[in-house]
Amino acid sequence: MAGFKSSLDAIASKKWGPILGIIIAFIVGYLMLVYVSPFLCFGTLLVAFVIFFIPYYFGLKKFKWLAVWGIIFILLMPIPYAAAQVNIAYEYENRGDTASATDGTLVNGLVDPYTDSEDGVYTYTVEADPKYQVVSLKLANVYTDKEYSEYLMNKMGPTEDGSKEIWTLSFDNLKTGYYQYYFEGVYVDEEGKEQKMHTGVLIGPINDTKEGLYLQMVKSSLISMVLYVGLLYFLLMFMVYTNRKNREMFEKQRANQSRPQEGPDGTFHCPKCNSEVIKGQKFCPQCGENFAVDVKEVQMPSAPFKGADDDYFCTECGTKVDENATVCPGCGKKFE
Repeated sequence: MAGFKSSLDAIASKKWGPILGIIIAFIVGYLMLVYVSPFLCFGTLLVAFVIFFIPYYFGLKKFKWLAVWGIIFILLMPIPYAAAQVNIAYEYENRGDTASATDGTLVNGLVDPYTDSEDGVYTYTVEADPKYQVVSLKLANVYTDKEYSEYLMNKMGPTEDGSKEIWTLSFDNLKTGYYQYYFEGVYVDEEGKEQKMHTGVLIGPINDTKEGLYLQMVKSSLISMVLYVGLLYFLLMFMVYTNRKNREMFEKQRANQSRPQEGPDGTFHCPKCNSEVIKGQKFCPQCGENFAVDVKEVQMPSAPFKGADDDYFCTECGTKVDENATVCPGCGKKFE
């Protein structure tokens, strides 16, 4: 596992690492949208998480380019995603699914035909337990409807075995669209209370061409991408950006706190033990505190410096050395 991580880190350090990360993120994001998100309530959160952190891990660290990548994903993903949804919708009929209630009192619900009615008539049918006084169809056009409309069905008689009643409803003026439906039955229980039971939701009919359905899918998926994946993506980016800035600010404050202030004569006191330290020393001669002074900011002595106890120390690493030493045994610095 460690070797695999090392390989990924090596790839991330390459110039083409971010490009590979974007390609992987696009593929994984597409697969999750098509096969995972429909079955998980937090699926879009996972998609946003994946498309942000995979390129980020592979070296895409600049937030400007992360924002550009996020916008590109949101604008381009509806194209292949809509194509996949159209294929799923048209293959749905071959699965042979029927709408049924969990208790088995409403079964074999379907619409005929599923697509392309020659005479424009679409008939919904469901078999219901005789206890139901009313059975209704709940129908919604995904193109235009925000809620399901209710239509009362007609009782046509018993099934062949007499265990159920057949209820039907036909339409000959359905507007062009992509429909979803379910059935609901109403009965009165032994206590005189009205009870309801409904089936699961199914697709049908598709009263449009594949081209029309595809364009509608592109439009609706683009809106979904912006409202869900896009908002979550940029929220993640803002959180990571804020965290990075806070960390940088903290490190800067910590460095400033550990940096001793020089007096008029160039001397200062160690912030840890308060020992007097001469200008240019990077370590306290008493306690070894690192002053985090950039070597570019001060001119460091080229020979060992003398501490408070007449001991000599390396100006580079603070190692105790002999007064006449020419090389530091700790870091190898050469003295003049």
